[in-house]
Amino acid sequence: MKKTIHNNIKPPYSLHDMSITAFEVTDALITMRTDTGMIDTAPPYTQVDGYVEFYDVRWDFSYVYLWSETENAKKFEGEKMFLKDFIDRFTQFCFSIMDETFGYNTTKYSGFLLSDRRHYECIVEIYHVGDRVFVEV
Repeated sequence: MKKTIHNNIKPPYSLHDMSITAFEVTDALITMRTDTGMIDTAPPYTQVDGYVEFYDVRWDFSYVYLWSETENAKKFEGEKMFLKDFIDRFTQFCFSIMDETFGYNTTKYSGFLLSDRRHYECIVEIYHVGDRVFVEV
């Protein structure tokens, strides 16, 4: 019998419980800014100032999913939009990250979006064939 262990992806920093306050776009580069930095995933798990850059973003495959204002377990409505459209539409917001998922060329953040005094459940899906770079300042 052959067993193969596939280790979980272990990024050097976590954005769990961080609030994204801006997406800055320059061509196929996204700079994602938080209000309080990032958490180092190695002991002693310190919080550091910084941000994340995504290189060679493929806009045709990057999406945001918004669900109607958060209510407990009820019927819901939502919309799927291109990430670029989300960035143009939501200029002032706070996106609180609850979960991070890393896949083949895709980074997904799920959490809660606050914009214009409304709350939404939200998933931000960034498809990038370039690197994801954590920048500590």
